[in-house]
Amino acid sequence: MDTERTLSEQVGPLPPGIAALSDEHQWDLADAVRGARRRQAAALAKVGDDSLRHVPALLRPVIRKAVGL
Repeated sequence: MDTERTLSEQVGPLPPGIAALSDEHQWDLADAVRGARRRQAAALAKVGDDSLRHVPALLRPVIRKAVGL
């Protein structure tokens, strides 16, 4: 489950300064990274949908499929 992933599992090898943080602080940072990624994904989905408003309605399903939305 995503909520149980450690920071290093999310972002890869940690820089020495981040690795030196306590486990509690690393978990807090991991939670912040998860939240930021969720917000980023939501923003990208919204922008993708908003951009399709400029495409004629009949072409939208084809464009969504081609772009992967």
